[in-house]
This record gives sequence, C-alpha cells and structure tokens, in this order.
Amino acid sequence: MRLKIGFILRSLLVVGSFLGLVVLWSSLSPRLDGLSPMNGMREGRDANAPILNRGSNGLAPGGDRFKPVVPWPHVEGVEVDLESIRRKNKAKNDQEHQAGGVNQQNALQRQYLTFKPQTLTYHDPVLRPGIIGNFEPKEPEPHGVLGGPGEEAKPYVLGPDYKESIHASIKEFGFNMVASDLISLDRSINDLRQEECKYWHYDENLLTSSVVIVFHNEGWSTLMRTVHSVIKRTPRKYLAEIVLIDDFSNKAHLKDRLDEYIKQWNGLVKVFRNERREGLIQARSIGAHKAKLGQVLIYLDAHCEVAVNWYAPLIAPISKDRTVCTVPIIDIIDANNFKIIPQGGGDEDGYARGAWDWSLLWKRVPLTQREKTMRKTKTEPYR
Repeated sequence: MRLKIGFILRSLLVVGSFLGLVVLWSSLSPRLDGLSPMNGMREGRDANAPILNRGSNGLAPGGDRFKPVVPWPHVEGVEVDLESIRRKNKAKNDQEHQAGGVNQQNALQRQYLTFKPQTLTYHDPVLRPGIIGNFEPKEPEPHGVLGGPGEEAKPYVLGPDYKESIHASIKEFGFNMVASDLISLDRSINDLRQEECKYWHYDENLLTSSVVIVFHNEGWSTLMRTVHSVIKRTPRKYLAEIVLIDDFSNKAHLKDRLDEYIKQWNGLVKVFRNERREGLIQARSIGAHKAKLGQVLIYLDAHCEVAVNWYAPLIAPISKDRTVCTVPIIDIIDANNFKIIPQGGGDEDGYARGAWDWSLLWKRVPLTQREKTMRKTKTEPYR
C-alpha cells in the first residue's frame, strides 16, 4: 500500500511539472490581440468573410496541397510604372498645383499602367517546307552602295596608312570607327539563318513595337547604322517608333547634328536626353517610360544591325502570350572589319542559352538533349 501511495505522488509530481511548463510556455507566446504581425491583416478582413478551416499541418482539409483563399492575380491587372515611383513626390506636387482638388483615386491611377485583356486570337506560326514565308522579303535586299565597303557584311580591311587613326578610334569608341564611317549606313548583310527559317508563316496581326536604344558617347556611324537597319528591315505597319535615350553624352555629333538628322523620318525616331548619367538599365527604364506608341518594347544595343526578317519570329510568341519575353540568337559584328559571323559556343546547329559562370562572365551553353527531344522542328523557339 505504501508503494502505491509513493507511485501516485510521483505521478502527480510529473503531471504537475508538465502543466507548469505548459502554463509558462503560454505566457511567453505572443497574443493575437497584442503585437502579433498578423493582427493587422486580420483587422483588414471583412468581419463576415469566412475563414478557411485548416488542419494541424496548415493545409486545407481534404487535401495535401496548398489551396489559396482567393484566386492568384491575373496578368491583365494593374502594374506598377517604375519610372513614376522615382518621381512620385514631384509628380504629386505638380498634380496638386495644377488640378487642385483632383480626385485622389484618379491621381493614384495615373501612376500605374493598365493592360487590357487580350481579345484577339493569334495563330501559331506554321512551317510550310518549300513555300517561302509570308514575312520573307520578296526581292533581294538592295545594297547601300553597290560593290561598296562592307556590303553583304564582308570584311573591310584598311591599309597600314590608317593604323594610327584606327587605334585612336578604338581607344575612344571601342570599335574601328574609321572603317565604320566608310561603310554605308544602309549596307546589305549576309543571311546566317538556317534554311528552314525561310519557310515559317506568321500571323499577320502581330503586335506593334517601340524600339528603345540607349547610348552614351556612341560613334555616329554605328549608332545610325543601327537605326537605319531597323527602319530598313522592319515592316512599317509594326514599327510604332524608335526611342533614342542619350545617357548624358558629351560628344558634339550626338547633339544638334543628331536632332537635325532624325527629322528626315518625320517623328518616327525620337531622342530624349538624361540630365545626368543614369547607367544602362535605368536609362532603359526611362526609355520604357518615354515609349508611348508601341504595344511591345524591344531593347537594342546602340551598335547592332537587325537581320533579314528579324521582327516576326521575335514578336510572334509575345503576340500569343504577353507574359513571354523573347531573346534572339545574336551574331557577331567584328569590331575591326565589320564582317558578320555566327556566335560560337552553341550546339551543332549554333543554338545555345545564355548563362553566367561563377566569375560572372557571360557564356553560351549548348542546348541539352532533353530540350532537343521536346522540339518538333529544327528552327522553332526554345525555352
């Protein structure tokens, strides 16, 4: 009997200790009516809104996968205009000064860019072997200067008399501007595409585009050849505008001379100048703010040349799904003689993905066999 009493006392001591620990733990836990970070979220809810009951694992009852209380947001919603954030205070003061008691909701809405749901149905590109694609040029591309330097993207090599001038131009601009200035701004180029590329047919109702080009102290001929190539090789009904962003250049040829030169295109080409050096990415964001007419933004370097039938393959996937971002295969313009050659580092067809290595150097990684097995044709876009 004494054994039983001792056992009961020890059991009561263990249970009491456990209950004491529970009470202590409860007193140290954050209270829902106190400073809990979830408290503000709960207060913001409708008092009558049902709260989804969840099991002990935090998941919806009856399933082992997370089920949101409300649907995920759709892409057709209101999206933030990043440029307006940077100028929010100034814009707010200007609006109050000009409009006085403007409705606050309308003023806030002007800081956002609203995308309307896509209503047109775009057909997928169709490959028709043996039938030239509907966006392919009907005639051979005209030469800038027949038989002139650099035509058909052939190398243009200058003699030793130009050696000092070439070194000076490379030091200042990064390219052989002596050779570039002697090559036509409308020169013809070689076609480096796979033969199959010529037989793709695209929907005629492609989206229009604003082409944004950022430059800082760029050489004249390389910059203008970029602009000329876009105008020359883009169907006019899809080219809404070309927006040049001058990122605080101090070269004389990029000021009044540029302003006068672009007048020949009657407003198709526009130039905006930053009041301070912003850097490439911020300047491109400013370009997105300045571009008003196109449905798609295309960013190009200030020293490139678009290829034959470049537009349709790049825009067709975006016309089908506006959440898609496309990147072209980029060939190489030799900085010394301006010949155009395929870029290396791809697979046997020249296809590759871009990636950074651990030194943050840009690399071209060949397509994996897994990716190749997913492809139905040799020249369709890949992920």
